Amino acid sequence: MSKIIVNELESKTVGKINELEQKSIGKLLAHYSIPTVLGLIVNSLYQVVDRIYIGHIEGVGALALTGIGYTTPITTVILAISALIAVGASSTISIRLGEKQKEAAEETAGNAFTFVAIISLVITVLFFIFKQQIYGLLGITGQARPYADSYISLIVLGTIFNMFSFALPTIIRADGSPTISAAITLTGCIVNIILDAVLIFVLNMGIAGAAIATVVSQVIVTAIGFVYFISKNAYLRLVWDMFRPVLSTLKSIVKIGIVPFTNQLSISISQLVGNYSLALHGGELSVGAMTAINSIIMIFLMPINGVGQGLQPIAGYNFAKKNYSRTFGVFKLALACNAVILLVGLTLIQIFPTFWVSLFINDPSLVSLTVDGLRKFTILLPLATIVPTSLGFMMMTGKEKSSVFLSIFYQIGLSAIMIYSLPLILGMDGLWYSRPVADIIGGALTLFLFMRGYGSVIKEMRKEQIG
Repeated sequence: MSKIIVNELESKTVGKINELEQKSIGKLLAHYSIPTVLGLIVNSLYQVVDRIYIGHIEGVGALALTGIGYTTPITTVILAISALIAVGASSTISIRLGEKQKEAAEETAGNAFTFVAIISLVITVLFFIFKQQIYGLLGITGQARPYADSYISLIVLGTIFNMFSFALPTIIRADGSPTISAAITLTGCIVNIILDAVLIFVLNMGIAGAAIATVVSQVIVTAIGFVYFISKNAYLRLVWDMFRPVLSTLKSIVKIGIVPFTNQLSISISQLVGNYSLALHGGELSVGAMTAINSIIMIFLMPINGVGQGLQPIAGYNFAKKNYSRTFGVFKLALACNAVILLVGLTLIQIFPTFWVSLFINDPSLVSLTVDGLRKFTILLPLATIVPTSLGFMMMTGKEKSSVFLSIFYQIGLSAIMIYSLPLILGMDGLWYSRPVADIIGGALTLFLFMRGYGSVIKEMRKEQIG
């Protein structure tokens, strides 16, 4: 990269920093959130579209969807490890570039790719060695087992492409090419959607076709991602020496990436407990019903996660500068925006539940069960913004321990425990009310942590406003 371009980038960086403390927080939040929201929505379409197609496979859609539900903890673990490497590496690269240590940034990228290759191969080998034991742990039995096995075996075979398709766009974004990163991700999504239709319905490959479509789209994303790093668009240049593992670099990646890893791992544990409870109290097909419900909710949760991520640089910068009114102002604005998004979602779900469920399920008996569950599961949906929006805010304002604690407690201590214990009291309804009860308790805990962690700051801010 020429000196002129570097100077231009530094000038742009200064401009971005100035706008963080001067520009309207509403415009800032929109600027930082919209690209993230779009990226998350595109990524979520992989799962949502897969499940829509799978749920409509003639004659076996309900069982196939149940099979997908049983295997979700496995794919979430793979996502957790991908996030550990990708987020840890991209954040480390940004720090190194900010310190003008280009070679160290290149070493971080190379080490991340080596890390992905090694870990993905280990995951693949261990899965096929211990496959039967893993199925036993996950409770994959009965009529849904063949569908679960057909799908997850192919997905795990493609783990290396799964992880690279997550890591490469994330690191390309850190390299200073967010538009290219988004274009690569969108390309993979479009390929997946087209191949799903062709392989499942035209070639009659069933659930195996969905898995193949996913892996092929990930192969394409991986190939385009590596082409980027040998093109003129890339700022970071990778040579063979950069791929040699360096312990200190790997430690830096893990240190930063441990938070998203812990979050996703907690979700996997919650899913495991949830599937066990669903099968125990509602029967095998209730796992398919919950898979559809979670897919529907994902459509509305992705935007609020994007807004939550968008507020982070704004809040973090202004908190460090002790601009507390802007810090808490953008947090309140993000909460309000997310509450409105989920209120719209709640309204659409409660008025048109059959429409949403029918996107994923065509079995009349299962549609009825899922509609009932969807209405009850989402009855307090706007409360679902409190925990995820607060997690990123806490992380960027010096409350990392509270953020990690809240994340783990919410997923394992609340979600998993509620979905396990409430059915013992309420029967099947306990499964559906587990989410609103968890959101009430999670919201109360978040308020407590806020008052304890930011009480003195809020008092100081109020004194300034009065003064």
